[in-house]
Amino acid sequence: MGSVTTLQGLLFVQVVAFCLANSPPTLSGKAMQRVVVKLGKSNHKLSCEAKTDMPELTQWKKDGQSIHPGWERFKVSQEGDLRIKDIEKGDAGLYTCIATNGFGSLSVNYTFIVLDETKGVFYEGDKEYKVTADEDLNKDGSIPYFEDLEQMKKSMTLEKPVRSRIRLSCKADGNPKPEISWLKNAQPFPQKHYHPVLKISDVTIAESGAYTCVAKNRLGQVNFTYNVQVIDEISEKPRLIAPHPLNQTVEPGATVSFQCFIESGVLPEVKWLKRIDRPDEAHSNSGLIEYGNEKFMVLKNAGDLMQKSDGSYLNKLVITKVQPKDAGIFVCFATNRKGFNTRKAHLTIRTGSGDHSPDGAWDPNDPSVSQHTTNNSSNDTSDDSDTNLPLLIGLPSCAVLVLILLAVFLMQRNNRCRRSENNAKAARPPVPHHERDAFYYSNCQQQPQTVNPLLTSREKLPPKTPTPSVDMTGSEFSSVSRTHPNPHYYHPNHMNYGY
Repeated sequence: MGSVTTLQGLLFVQVVAFCLANSPPTLSGKAMQRVVVKLGKSNHKLSCEAKTDMPELTQWKKDGQSIHPGWERFKVSQEGDLRIKDIEKGDAGLYTCIATNGFGSLSVNYTFIVLDETKGVFYEGDKEYKVTADEDLNKDGSIPYFEDLEQMKKSMTLEKPVRSRIRLSCKADGNPKPEISWLKNAQPFPQKHYHPVLKISDVTIAESGAYTCVAKNRLGQVNFTYNVQVIDEISEKPRLIAPHPLNQTVEPGATVSFQCFIESGVLPEVKWLKRIDRPDEAHSNSGLIEYGNEKFMVLKNAGDLMQKSDGSYLNKLVITKVQPKDAGIFVCFATNRKGFNTRKAHLTIRTGSGDHSPDGAWDPNDPSVSQHTTNNSSNDTSDDSDTNLPLLIGLPSCAVLVLILLAVFLMQRNNRCRRSENNAKAARPPVPHHERDAFYYSNCQQQPQTVNPLLTSREKLPPKTPTPSVDMTGSEFSSVSRTHPNPHYYHPNHMNYGY
């Protein structure tokens, strides 16, 4: 039983070793994809870089057709290499080496080029080309391409003042290296120019036009056009057309688009700024501009400057999925060689706890700013239905509240007056009975129908007949006279007695 187990183990080890020792063909080294051979060479060997443990299975093809023993000048060696005798121009083409074993196959392609130095030409495939110093035959050919295409696009439209200098770049590469030529308004340039950089000094109005750079080689061509406008010297700085950009109030998550319309004698440079209201708003990758006592960051998401049919320019700033932190003051900043102008807009984000909208930044009424900015009053006082709605509700409410407060005040004032009267009446001392009768008698002599004002309504005496009045003088009046000798003391003009 133990010997059987040992035999199985040895068999397993042999199988593993066989599998590890045998694998599909591999590339032994860096294959030369292009092979240049001189016409008439007596013998040339193409080595197959696809190596295998069974080289006798290696196969060669030329332009997709298998090479067999009937081809007298072609022979495949035991090592898998291809030998070609007495090179002819017809030998140029695409050769493929295919190495095969029990685990797979591998193919390697070679471009075979025949060079005829006597005629100064070479043969690639079934075509004949002139040998030039601009082409490297050991490298694959490629059509021309511009090396700085993105930089060229930034200068596609140029506006230059008279007597200035124009410099247009057209650096291109390829194999063979392309030839450069220039066209003006689709016509050959007046002076023959093959340099990749076109320079014109002391330009005039006549130099305005479309300049096209053409890069061409035997495999193809590419071109690029510059639009140049030469104008007289500009006389004023850009003017920003009201009322844009407009104030906006949106919900969180919305997309906001600010527009800026500019009039300028030359192509202006436009930037969008945002006032920094909090230290965490400034991004490390954003440029900062200080103006007065405020700081603004330069935004990167501004669109391209577009020229309209009327000659003015349009630039847009688009903000997607806005959040409350995006609320603030946004400024369109346009400049040319004469100066700059700005217009601002407020972005308000509606939230459950109220709108987020900081105060304005550049005040157009500030003398220090008005020298460099256009009047923004139309933008700052734009009609906003969302802003007027609280006023329509708040003003009537305030009026009703004032009327209620006024009514409460008058009621409290009347209550205080009544309490003061009652207190004054309660504080008066009672008048003695005998003095009250005497006083009544004195008054009756002159004003019989007058009631004593010292008596309250509950204390008013009933009307007296003349007879009791005469009888009362004999008793009580005489007793009072003894206390007060002056018989005229109770005259109505002396009613302050007892007070």
